[in-house]
Amino acid sequence: MKLLLINPYFHGGAIIPSLGLGFIGTYIKENSDCEVEVIEPALQNITEKDVLEKVMSCDFVGITCYTESRFEVFDFAKAVKTINPKCTVVLGGAHVNSLDKMILEHCLYVDIVVRREGEQSMLDIVSGKPFSTIRGITYRHCNTIIQNSDVTFESNIDKFKYDYSLVYDQIKNWKDYEVPKEIQKRNAIPFIASRGCPYRCTFCASHELWDKTYRTLSVPELVSRMKHLVDTYNIGYFRFYDAIFLGNESKIDEFCELIKLNNLDISFRIDIKVGTSRKSLQKLRDVGCDVVGFGVESGSDKILKRLNKGITRAKIEETIQICKDLGFWIIGFFMISLPDETKEDIDKTFELLKYFDEVNVQFFKVHPNTGFYNELVSAGKITDNVWFKSMNDAEFYWCKDNFDSANFYKKEIDLLLQYSTLKHIASHPDALIRRHGRLKGTLLYPISFIIYLIFKSETNRNMMWKLRNIPILKRVFLKLIRG
Repeated sequence: MKLLLINPYFHGGAIIPSLGLGFIGTYIKENSDCEVEVIEPALQNITEKDVLEKVMSCDFVGITCYTESRFEVFDFAKAVKTINPKCTVVLGGAHVNSLDKMILEHCLYVDIVVRREGEQSMLDIVSGKPFSTIRGITYRHCNTIIQNSDVTFESNIDKFKYDYSLVYDQIKNWKDYEVPKEIQKRNAIPFIASRGCPYRCTFCASHELWDKTYRTLSVPELVSRMKHLVDTYNIGYFRFYDAIFLGNESKIDEFCELIKLNNLDISFRIDIKVGTSRKSLQKLRDVGCDVVGFGVESGSDKILKRLNKGITRAKIEETIQICKDLGFWIIGFFMISLPDETKEDIDKTFELLKYFDEVNVQFFKVHPNTGFYNELVSAGKITDNVWFKSMNDAEFYWCKDNFDSANFYKKEIDLLLQYSTLKHIASHPDALIRRHGRLKGTLLYPISFIIYLIFKSETNRNMMWKLRNIPILKRVFLKLIRG
């Protein structure tokens, strides 16, 4: 038996491997005789034709599906089933959890949808168990769609390993380009040490996807895995993709002690909750944590409350100051065009950009099974059918183009996003140089500063919008300013 696990980005877009596929592939490899291959076309620079050639000789194809990739996934599933009608096509991933039945109704080329935690369900599928006995799947039987009961989450996630040999050739040159150049010189690896999130933000579906559970690796297991990667691949930098690193301060204390005991000379990046104590941050800094990121989302207390963030602007500013005092490179995550947000609220958000070494400002997008999405469904403003309608953007933006109750048109937010990037660069020449290196950073700064001065005027921003597709301007902005 042969299983292919695929993240079907064929035209860029994927900057890290789909870590979930690696966990599933490792679990299958450890617990069956099934041959497993994980394919990341965008990272491997291989075409859809190349992948389909592999599909011809396989028995199972597992495809991960994100909201923004859903149409590519549906098209790819059709191509897979067309070229190899006998293979079993399985979909999983964040987007499918609450849309399982509808996906099978709309996509006749998909045989099974795996919901939530997929390791055991996928093992049962490739082991040939009757579909009716497999928990956590929705499948088609004749003309009927059957949804089996959910899996019971494994309380001890130490049992779920990640065999990096499945993907290492694809990621051995991977870099985190949001950190300083001196850190980028180290051998780097993406890593995850938990599942779920302990918080309940209304824009995120993580707590629903993981059934309101939050689990972490035991600290000894975490450090053991890190040491193995250091010894095997000479890793010097870990980028943790957990929603929140380890979840509580006692685990952070234990982690720092074990890093010291194992003499790990590493650098690492984590995401923290606003309000993390100075004591914990100091301990992390002492054992190699050079970079911290945190989800600010908004500088407006009104909007923070609307998002159920459980933080205030004052607490954000306090956390920023602690991180700056301790010498962290700090990264802020923001969103604009949020529900009920006004231009004044956005201005409050933009006021915070100058405090961060790197910022990631996103256009707020609607995702299924989030608190905000469920509000829209209850109010009759949207239905699940929207995820199967063709649209100009695969991502579903909260804007007046899509919803009358939004406060901004897409064009306005696109221009403000560009302005936010330029505004941050203009106030951080030092960060630009540290991120890109002295030569490139020095060359980038005057160009970006000039464009920033142009963008300060709303009239000029509108003019630039009209000129945005002129090739030379597009290259300058996208390639130089955004690296």
